[in-house]
Amino acid sequence: MGNTDNNILLGVSELTTRFFIDEGVVYAVEDVSFEIPRGRTVALVGESGCGKTVTALS
Repeated sequence: MGNTDNNILLGVSELTTRFFIDEGVVYAVEDVSFEIPRGRTVALVGESGCGKTVTALS
């Protein structure tokens, strides 16, 4: 990811979150990577059920 390390507030690499249910495994978020630079405002935008909240809480 493109920024220098001292400019990155948060870096996430290959995040995968799964839930184990009776029917098997549900992959809520799979292989998500992003960086948030210091001093920037970021928004997670997407359709209902796409994994925004799970990504933010993971």
